[in-house]
Amino acid sequence: MNGPTIVGALLVLAVVAAIVGRGIWNRRHHRGGCSCGCGDCPSRGLCHPDK
Repeated sequence: MNGPTIVGALLVLAVVAAIVGRGIWNRRHHRGGCSCGCGDCPSRGLCHPDK
């Protein structure tokens, strides 16, 4: 592997890690992935557990 290939791979890896990290952070802070409301969603209990 040469330098530009390594830099490109690290850049792609950083973007993927940021996306996954943000998804984990949102899930831990009970923030859903959609903005259409959760009243009729069958997976409502996963995003908004009863307290």
